[in-house]
Amino acid sequence: MALPVLSSSAVKFRRVLAHFPQELSLAFAYGSGVFRQAGASAEQGETNMLDFVFAVDDAVTWHMTNLSKNRSHYSFLKFFGPKKISTVQRYGAGIYYNTLVPCNDRMIKYGVISTDALIEDLLHWKTLYVAGRLQKPVKILAQNENSRLQAALVSNLKSAVTAAFLMLPESFSEEDLYMQIAALSYSGDFRMIIGEDKSKVQNIVKPNVAHFQKLYSTILQDCPQVVYKHHLGRLEIDKSPEGQFTQLMALPKTLQQKITALVNPPGKNRDVEEILLQVAHDPDCGFVVHQGISGIVRPSSIVQSAKTILTADVTLHTWEDYSAFKKSVLMIYMPNFPNEIETF
Repeated sequence: MALPVLSSSAVKFRRVLAHFPQELSLAFAYGSGVFRQAGASAEQGETNMLDFVFAVDDAVTWHMTNLSKNRSHYSFLKFFGPKKISTVQRYGAGIYYNTLVPCNDRMIKYGVISTDALIEDLLHWKTLYVAGRLQKPVKILAQNENSRLQAALVSNLKSAVTAAFLMLPESFSEEDLYMQIAALSYSGDFRMIIGEDKSKVQNIVKPNVAHFQKLYSTILQDCPQVVYKHHLGRLEIDKSPEGQFTQLMALPKTLQQKITALVNPPGKNRDVEEILLQVAHDPDCGFVVHQGISGIVRPSSIVQSAKTILTADVTLHTWEDYSAFKKSVLMIYMPNFPNEIETF
């Protein structure tokens, strides 16, 4: 999954990585600071914020070490120690971001997620937050020999292709496929309504088709349900009910659950296979799949964005300032957070 990126990037990224604890199961860089996007110059790519995700086996230990090395990166939560930071990390998409961090004359943002939470998202699309990022080209900076994680990374790409097939017509271009895949993790994301560029998906895909091909060409060539005309950049898929049923049965568990909840009437107890067979025969099958994905993305994107109120570096001068701030956050933004947060 390590792909060609902006020039001279390898050394630049590894110099950033050297500032952090090295106990990482996976580290990758992503976003417009790594892959050029439509409408942006090369100079902009070299000055945009750099975005990173670090997967760690033991979040408490990693944050403890990072607090000793990079305490200034954290918000007021640093005063409550690594266990509380790890508690906050678990909610929403299971990732804790430190943002607007100056590093090597660039501004960076980095998220920390546990290896187990990452594998869960990759395999089952529990939130599609980090799994969605890994469905698009990223720059892998470090990866250990965790076979479960490696298998989950591949499974996530296959699931992205399957979901996209269900929302596409019988014949389409490679670019159509990659647009559909890139859009998966934005389905239902409220940030696409408030604040985000509406042409974001197109801007990601169009300049980076070659990077998407390197991610997905082997999967497409090995997929028995698609005719992949690589030299023409065209694909044809089986849109029969039988073909769609096979694809629906291969979707990640959480998406299957969301789809069955949409279709199955309340109080009617039917098994998943029976419901998915019904969806496979539905002319609106693709729309149902899209709605299911939105049902995964929407809540995780809202809670994850709300978490930035806690993880952003807000200046609090007194304990009374902190108490009032915490109460407003919990009551207004995060009313469903467990009571253990109240032990801060």
